[in-house]
Amino acid sequence: MAVILKLYTKILTALLALLGFSGTVISCFGSGIYGSFSAEYGSPSATFKVKGIVESETDNTPMQGIRAELFEKYHDDSEEQLYKIGVPAYSNNNGNFNVEGYSFPHKEILYVELTDVDGEENGLFESKIVEADFRNVTFTGGSGNWYNGEAEINLGTIKMTSDDNNTPQ
Repeated sequence: MAVILKLYTKILTALLALLGFSGTVISCFGSGIYGSFSAEYGSPSATFKVKGIVESETDNTPMQGIRAELFEKYHDDSEEQLYKIGVPAYSNNNGNFNVEGYSFPHKEILYVELTDVDGEENGLFESKIVEADFRNVTFTGGSGNWYNGEAEINLGTIKMTSDDNNTPQ
């Protein structure tokens, strides 16, 4: 019985080594029974771009220096949180901003937080969070593999509300 068990173990070891080696050879040469493929590491991803214009609600003037940051919702066991997915961008003298982030391509709703960071320079304004709806967008420039490409939406004009509670006395 011990001889049969040893023989069985040697045969299985040889088969597994052969299968492991043949899998490596097939992947190295790029073809096999399932066609060409390459190993990829990471996860599906896409670039999300959001642009818009920020204006003062009181007099409709464009606002320069408003920080725009892109967020996605993150759910943990206890609560829902916003998680930053890009680098902040700032509105120019015409109030235009362009912010982008990199995340999973299945995101449908992202959020842009607009924050007045220049102090009293152009008045004090309340921060605002605006939804960026990516449900009906088309991704372009994808690799055909993990990278789905980029999608862009325009939020149009966003009105910032004066922050009367923080006006200096």
